[in-house]
Amino acid sequence: MSDTLVSTLLTTYAHANLSAWDNLRVLLSECVLQQCEARGFEVDCNDSRTHYWLQVGDCWLDCGKTNAYSTVIVKLTDEAVSNAKKLNQQECALLSAAQINLLCMQNAHFDHC
Repeated sequence: MSDTLVSTLLTTYAHANLSAWDNLRVLLSECVLQQCEARGFEVDCNDSRTHYWLQVGDCWLDCGKTNAYSTVIVKLTDEAVSNAKKLNQQECALLSAAQINLLCMQNAHFDHC
């Protein structure tokens, strides 16, 4: 199920251009809504800023650099995962499906203004 869910998440949200934190919140919330276990982490990727990552089963998604205002979600390679240092597990307020839709709609509106 996790591979199918990850594919659906990427198709739906990879280019929503939310902030890294909002990407993480949306993906964690979607996983809970789909009754799939997922965890969010702050990760040191050996570049200038830490990133937020989501783990769903054995799949890892990069939600963006922690200070990113607008970013895409990327599926990570096994090599990238093994080279990174997980710093902290992240807790965040989960969103309902309606809140997710509103967040994405507001972001799309303000991106065009």
